[in-house]
Amino acid sequence: MNGAENTEKKGNPIARFFWTNKRRRAKNLYFILAVLVVVFALGIGYVNAKLSKIQYEDPKQQNPTEYFADEIYDDEQIDIINSINSAGSLNDYLYKWANNGGALYSSKNVINVLLIGLDSADALENGGRSDTLILLSLNKKTKKINMTSFFRDTWTYINVRGRDTYGKINSSYFFGGPETLIETIQNDFKLKIDYYVAVDFSSFTDIINALGGLTIEVEQYEADYINRTTVHNIEAGPAVKLDGWEALVYARIRKSDSDSDVSRTRRQRKVIMALMESAKGAGVAQLNSALDMLFKYVKTDLTRMEILSYGVQGLTNGWLNYEVQQTTIADDDVFKTGYVGSASVVFIDFELAAQRIQTAIYGDSNITLADDRVIPFRLVSRIS
Repeated sequence: MNGAENTEKKGNPIARFFWTNKRRRAKNLYFILAVLVVVFALGIGYVNAKLSKIQYEDPKQQNPTEYFADEIYDDEQIDIINSINSAGSLNDYLYKWANNGGALYSSKNVINVLLIGLDSADALENGGRSDTLILLSLNKKTKKINMTSFFRDTWTYINVRGRDTYGKINSSYFFGGPETLIETIQNDFKLKIDYYVAVDFSSFTDIINALGGLTIEVEQYEADYINRTTVHNIEAGPAVKLDGWEALVYARIRKSDSDSDVSRTRRQRKVIMALMESAKGAGVAQLNSALDMLFKYVKTDLTRMEILSYGVQGLTNGWLNYEVQQTTIADDDVFKTGYVGSASVVFIDFELAAQRIQTAIYGDSNITLADDRVIPFRLVSRIS
């Protein structure tokens, strides 16, 4: 090393810090590493403290190396599912469709998470009905997030611990918890659900307030209905600021529209999308407060390692900036409303609905619709 270099390093504090004798350089390096280890440890401790508030269901064996990959895979060929071509009654059709075999559509590029909004504060522990059902599908290949709503009054086949049962799809959670609900939706729509997140929907009020409220479009007739039937006074407009309770009331409107549950699911998706937008613009303190409230009311089968992994992938790959699209089964050829006894229910042409939902999420479907397939509506005596 020449004299000029020595002079330059003596006059430069940064250079002097790194270019002293070997022993001091080693001490400096060890100090930096020690600081990084402490910061990392504190960060993991902080995150674990947050995640410890979540109720975990049946934790999986955790292998850290398998979770932190974010690869794009070649799509696989999924076995074809054939139509039901004979059924003596509606329940016979529902049973055959749920149990007709064939592979559930899945892709390593897609993460399917079922969001379950429960109808009571103690439903996480004691069981309840799933008031809200939204499948959140993140496609890493297309860089899109798809939100699919399911009607809670859908009449369906339910396997309750080996016993054949028929009822509204929202009763599946009451009969057998998230596992039975997931099995029912998978059998009906022929796609693989990877995880679920169940939350007491009323807790959204505190979460939304922690984020500073939501900005959402409210139609005049919606505002009129809310103001007429509740203690709230909401104005209509393209960008209305709602607090937590107002947003919850808005999301739960059912009888202001002739299509009832169809518009209700539309409003629920709007609230979820507005919540995502609020989270994007929230400060650290707001997010911290919102997470504290959320985790207390959450039950999930995602492990801590998976949550950490997806959090890292989401940040590094910009998942919050993915295009969000919505899928419904609200077309006239897919669903009809009617009655089973005195109960108002929704009848679904599951084969057609499943084909359309698969295509929206994956870009393809493994369901073939035969010309002679059973149209379930023809098996129903009371359709409105």
